[in-house]
Amino acid sequence: MLESVYSVSDDLDPIAGVRSIVADCRDQLGGRRAAAGLFFTSCLEADYGQMLAAIAEAFPDIELIGCTTDGEITPQRGFTEDSSALLLLISDEISFAAAVAENISDSAEYSISEAYRQAKANLGLEPTMALVLPDGMSTMNVPIDACLRSGMSESLPIFGGSAGDGFRIIKTHQFLGKELFSDAMPILLMSGDVEMGISIATGPVPYGNYYPVDKVNGNVIHSIDGVTALEFYERFFGKYIEDRELSFFPLAVYTADSEDFVLRDPVEINRNNGSISFVGRLEEPCKVRITQVTREDTLNSGHRGSAQVLSVFEQAKPDIVLMFSCTSRRHVLGSRTDEEFEVLKKNGLQVPFFGFYCYGEIGPFVNGQPVYFHSDTCVLVALRSSSNQS
Repeated sequence: MLESVYSVSDDLDPIAGVRSIVADCRDQLGGRRAAAGLFFTSCLEADYGQMLAAIAEAFPDIELIGCTTDGEITPQRGFTEDSSALLLLISDEISFAAAVAENISDSAEYSISEAYRQAKANLGLEPTMALVLPDGMSTMNVPIDACLRSGMSESLPIFGGSAGDGFRIIKTHQFLGKELFSDAMPILLMSGDVEMGISIATGPVPYGNYYPVDKVNGNVIHSIDGVTALEFYERFFGKYIEDRELSFFPLAVYTADSEDFVLRDPVEINRNNGSISFVGRLEEPCKVRITQVTREDTLNSGHRGSAQVLSVFEQAKPDIVLMFSCTSRRHVLGSRTDEEFEVLKKNGLQVPFFGFYCYGEIGPFVNGQPVYFHSDTCVLVALRSSSNQS
């Protein structure tokens, strides 16, 4: 079986908050031994080293990864910010191994490949899936999905989200055990007989014509449909759009003849040459569509995504649902953010779920297909040990 315990705290003292969630998790364990853990925190001025040391002291043998975020997601409190949350996984049948890829802005493919090799060697078995938590700032112009496919595996199910920093867009941090990093990507491999339910909930709705991207350099679009990227946006949204307003108008990006699309959030205008920088690289050749973003569409997409991952197991209960939701979704939802999880919270099975708001989401469109980097989505993965017959 795959079991879990989890706790969250928004104590004004981050260290006291971590000690509280450690004590709570220890009580829930009741003598069982945790094998792996995820630690997320949106406490921005905290001593992360001290927080990680408190967790390591209580659970010295777990394979722990984590990162800073734009808010935590737990059943106890729904969405919280200025908080810390810890998930511990318990299983005698499933194995875990963690490693970290460093300096991914400079050598992503190599460092990811080396970290995967190390984690796989420590696992000693063929991995069933992987969780990854890349830096959300230093990787904006890194083809992180392509590097995951080449550095790890084309077919391995890979899920995760990019570390955040409370939407300050300054610096994010990643964790492996007691160690603190930036410009890195912790990896947690899992091996064992585990069933998975996957869903990518997309809030923005593409509409209108398809427009060719004439010139793109990594994550910077220079020209769309014969005009600069800025002129293209001004055509639809007016001439006085500000940089921060741009993030509410993502582009749907299509490659080849696929109906699947990824979303790319604009983040910075270069008013000298009319180019616009986006979160995440764009593959060439590609075409784009304008999207409409509404609160109701965002909520409905989350509800459909939750229902979809639960339907994989029919009437059975998943052991855990992991959620990686884009920070743009919570800014669209505002005071209704907690409603994103209501399908999971109201379900009679009392499904445990855990996650965070991130700067980009990672997951395949369908289980068994290659992994992609997404924006403005909520990636959900429901896990259930095959030996769990309840």
